[in-house]
This record gives sequence, structure tokens and C-alpha cells, in this order.
Amino acid sequence: MASIPELYTREMHTKCEYLACWLPSTRMAVGDVGLLSGHRFRKLTTLAELGIPFTRNEDSPFTDLDYSSAECVAVEPGVRLGSTADDALCNLSVTFTRDGATLFQASGCVQESMGNIPALESALRTRHENRDWRLEYVVVTEVVRTGPTAILVAERRGAQLDLQVSTSALTSPLPIASATAKCAITRRQGIAADVLAPDGATPLFNAVQLRKRPLRAYDLVFRSDDDELSEAGDWDAPDEPDEPDETDLIRLTWADLGQDGTAAPSDV
Repeated sequence: MASIPELYTREMHTKCEYLACWLPSTRMAVGDVGLLSGHRFRKLTTLAELGIPFTRNEDSPFTDLDYSSAECVAVEPGVRLGSTADDALCNLSVTFTRDGATLFQASGCVQESMGNIPALESALRTRHENRDWRLEYVVVTEVVRTGPTAILVAERRGAQLDLQVSTSALTSPLPIASATAKCAITRRQGIAADVLAPDGATPLFNAVQLRKRPLRAYDLVFRSDDDELSEAGDWDAPDEPDEPDETDLIRLTWADLGQDGTAAPSDV
């Protein structure tokens, strides 16, 4: 049975074509270096701290994000509180009918990305050849930085989150995200994660990893009976000089989020 982190990260990747990590509140930035394990990113350092130069593309406005698991999330306004428009509040209830169901609202999104990836690949190859870069490391090359954001993930069917929010937020296309600046949780039941971030978050990203190229298949050579071979068992292939492992910089996929990046390094 899939875990809640697996359900959440897969659903967001399918919808947005970006990676998402658990927990949704994880802070990330272009140039971060760390490990992926169990759908979590653990930051170790940055390219800047390692003295590896990189360039950044100009920030690009990104569409507002409004997503909820199909037919599994219901948002219902409740009783209005307060006597005037200035102090008017109301109750808002969000209920979920599936394990891992997600509500994701984010406004003011901006795409931040790294430029000149081939130059980064060359720099990391050199570091690896000098035994100064582990193949387990991943580099964040792109993030979606948001404005006011609400991310709710259900731990189980029947989960519910009740909020007290400003009534003015209810007129927004993204009511829960808009309400994050002035809201209070009044009930929380069966919720795996709730991110209410009025100052924004970095919930979506892309990353790369340096990997060894697959070994070439051996060539099958057919010999005739006329070929001169030594006695069986005595023939040795000619020695070949040792060469550095060939590597490529690979863009990570959703399947890579579940890898065990905390295992003992296989190569340094």
C-alpha cells in the first residue's frame, strides 16, 4: 500500500509535471545540494558554499495553482461571525474522502531556474574525477516559489480541517490560500500535513544527479576453426588501461524520489 508521501508526490508530479517533496513545507532554493530519500530532501550544502559557480535564468511568472484530488475534497463555508465587514469572520471546513487526498492552492507563483546546465555537468564531472563529489548528491536546478499558499494532505478517509477565516478571503479564486494571512485552525482531524503560508513556500522543484553511464554490452565475435587460439582456459583478453567512469547529468523523475540516498555511498 502506498504511503502518504508517495501518494502526495506522485499526484503533484502528475498534475504539475514538477517534483514535490515531503513535507510540503520543505524550503528549497536553486543551487541547493543534498540527498533524496523516501520522498524527502535533506539539504547538505549549496553549490555556492562548495565554490561551484552557476548562472540563473531570469525569474519567470508562473500560473496560480489550484488543485484538489478529484471528487475527494470538499470546501464548505460555515457560520459568519462578527457584526461589521471589518471584523467579519466565518468558519470554513475542508473534508477529505480518500487517504492522501490533497488540496493545493498557491498564488503569485514564480519559476526560478538555473542556466547553463552543461557547464554545471562539466564542473561536477571534474569534481567526481577528483573524488570530490558523491554520486548520491542531487542539485536543485529549478523551484516554483509561491505567494500565499495552502497545502492540505489527508492521512485517512474522513479527515477534516476547520478554519476560522476572514469573509473577504472567500471572494478570492483561491479562498484558503488568500485566508492564510488571517486564519486560525479550530479543528484538525486525520490530517497528515497542513501548510498555511501567507509569505509563500517552495513546494515544487526539479533536480539533477550525476550518474555513471550503463556499461557497454560485450561484443560477440565469431571465430573460425582456422583461428589460432591457445589451449582452452589459457587464453586471456588483452589488458586495457583503466579509464575514469563516464558520467552524465540526469534530470530526476518521480521514481527517483523514493530512492535511498542515505545508504552508504557506492562511489566517491
